[in-house]
Amino acid sequence: MWLKNLLTENWRSKLIALFFAISIWFVAYQSEAKRATLKYRVRFKPREPDKTAIVGFRRPGQNMSFLPPSGECEVEITIEGPREQVDQSRGAGDGKLFVISVQKDAESHEFKQADFDFPVDGVSIRSFRPERLRIEMNDIEERTIADLPGIVEVPNKRAEDKLSIEVAGPAAGLRIRGPVSVLDEVVLRVTVPMNFQGRVDGLFDLRVHPDNEKVKQTVQVWKDFDLKPDETPRWVWFTDPVRIHVSAVIEESSDTFSVERARLLFQLPLIQVACKVSLKDVPLGTATIPVAFDGPRKAIQQLRELPEITLIVPAPAEFDAEKGGTFNFIEADLKVKDFPGVSVLQHESRKAQQAAFWSYEINVLAAEGSEKK
Repeated sequence: MWLKNLLTENWRSKLIALFFAISIWFVAYQSEAKRATLKYRVRFKPREPDKTAIVGFRRPGQNMSFLPPSGECEVEITIEGPREQVDQSRGAGDGKLFVISVQKDAESHEFKQADFDFPVDGVSIRSFRPERLRIEMNDIEERTIADLPGIVEVPNKRAEDKLSIEVAGPAAGLRIRGPVSVLDEVVLRVTVPMNFQGRVDGLFDLRVHPDNEKVKQTVQVWKDFDLKPDETPRWVWFTDPVRIHVSAVIEESSDTFSVERARLLFQLPLIQVACKVSLKDVPLGTATIPVAFDGPRKAIQQLRELPEITLIVPAPAEFDAEKGGTFNFIEADLKVKDFPGVSVLQHESRKAQQAAFWSYEINVLAAEGSEKK
């Protein structure tokens, strides 16, 4: 009986004592000082975003600046405070984004508790990593690209192809703006692949080169072209597609071709007497000269296949019907028979001789037995 009384008497008092002991331990545990490391995202914003732009950051000891794809930096902070409040801060704040405004002339930023809304609930920040960041800023400048056909690239055209390009963009050119140091390296490009007919007509993406994060985050284009019915002109970033209308046609490409002998056909004035024409500086009886041709590829290909090419020498402007005379011509004066679109050029051998022109003589023959050549 005495053992039963020992185990059961005052059991309520013992339970109450145990409850208070556990409560005191729990309160002491929650109030115990604790440290934790949090990672916060930080985005710096210029006080005057229309006048200045951030182009990079540098951590202490770094020589090269960087600009993350999101424009955000990660800062590790070590906080200290009561365990309960620290755990609450970890659950509510880890990964949170903070925006920090900086002045135009700010060269660096040293992190402070106020940047992250601390101290709060007895929790304070003991350290930052990094403690500061060096900030690189540039003035924003606006520029105009007037030569719109010049920004068009056709990857599948040949070097000798001639292009006719029309860009349906602003008449005054494309307006872009961004930091001066970035704009100095930027070019605009529109890539338009031709179809098998050598034509293209459609909307194509307007791109910037180099296509890196710094350029895409800091350069804008004034979009007052290709607007939808409910769309108004505005500055847009190159992170979103910007399309421009391009029409292009590959004109008939040209080609060149040289021959050692092209036959000459002399045009003579309308006279009533017979004449004999002889070409100088060539073997007796020869009426051929070396020349080169330049013209549309199809025409040049047809010339290559001809067994003989005839060149027409124009009639002299002044001619003495009784005496005849000596006359000169250059290759540019000649016409290719049946090929009006082909030009005659000087042969390389004539260039080497530094010959300026050709000469020929017209002799007026007697009426009897005269022969015209």
